[in-house]
Amino acid sequence: MSFNISKQRLYASLLVLGAGFLFFRTIMMLSQGALDVLVLWASALLIAEMLLDAAWLLSSVRWWITNDKNKDRIPLRLGAAAVLFHAVRVLVFVLGRIGPWIDFDVRPVHRALHAARWNWEGVYFAAIMSALSVIGVVIIWIFRRRAKKRSLINNQRRN
Repeated sequence: MSFNISKQRLYASLLVLGAGFLFFRTIMMLSQGALDVLVLWASALLIAEMLLDAAWLLSSVRWWITNDKNKDRIPLRLGAAAVLFHAVRVLVFVLGRIGPWIDFDVRPVHRALHAARWNWEGVYFAAIMSALSVIGVVIIWIFRRRAKKRSLINNQRRN
C-alpha cells in the first residue's frame, strides 16, 4: 500500500492542523466566558486572534484544495502572523500572572476567581509552547530564505 501525497498537501495539512488548534483554543476561551473576564483591550486581542486564526485556517484549506505550490505565500504569512500574535497574547497572559502586573488583564470583579483558576504549570506550559511556536516560525523563515537564495543563484547560472 502506497500513499502518494504531494509535499504541498502535506505542508497545507500541517498548517490546517496548526490553525485549527489555535482557532479551537480561541473558540474554547470565548465559550468559557473570556470576554466577560478580560478587560476590553485583552478581549479585543482575543477577537483579533480569532479572526486571524480563521483567515489562516481558510487560506490553508484553500491551499490544500488547490495543491498549487504558488499558493503557499498567503497561508504561510497568515500562519506566521497568527503565531506571533498568539505569542504576544500569551506574553500578556504570563505577565498578568507574575510580578507587579498581577491580573492587569482581568476585570477587577473577576480577579479572585481568575487567580484561583490558574496554576504555575499552566502558565509555564502556555509560555513554553508559545516560545516553541515562535522558534518554529523563525526556523521556517530561515529555510525559506535560503531556498529562495538558492533558487535565485540557480536561475542566474542558467542564464
